[in-house]
Amino acid sequence: MSKDIKKNFFLLLAAAIPLLYFGCSHQEQKPVKTRIQATPVAVGTIFAVRSVVRAGGGEVLLVPASAIFRRGELTGVFVVGSDNRLSVRWISTGRSMNNDLVVLGGLDKGELVVGTYSPALDEGITVIKRVTAEDQTNE
Repeated sequence: MSKDIKKNFFLLLAAAIPLLYFGCSHQEQKPVKTRIQATPVAVGTIFAVRSVVRAGGGEVLLVPASAIFRRGELTGVFVVGSDNRLSVRWISTGRSMNNDLVVLGGLDKGELVVGTYSPALDEGITVIKRVTAEDQTNE
């Protein structure tokens, strides 16, 4: 190697080592903010994930199509937990059956989902109105 190439290589190496060690910037990482509201939010109807038996004898799970939302390639629903807080559940869906979608994975029978998606909803929000489809039919 020529003397100039060796010198340039050494200078490049001397500049690269501190960058690799200390990083390319001195910015602090910002904490991820989760939007948890102090005030509970009223939502529309909450449905239990239900199952139906198909003609061939197989059981399929169903959720209302209105409960589904998409973020890029992901499909999700808001699940109401035992503490009345919402959490996003990413699911796999199949074909449509009337106003419902077949759930191929990600939910279990009986779990509670918000019946109509709203962009105002977010993880951690407390739900105050827990009306299930079964409660509506008894009124």
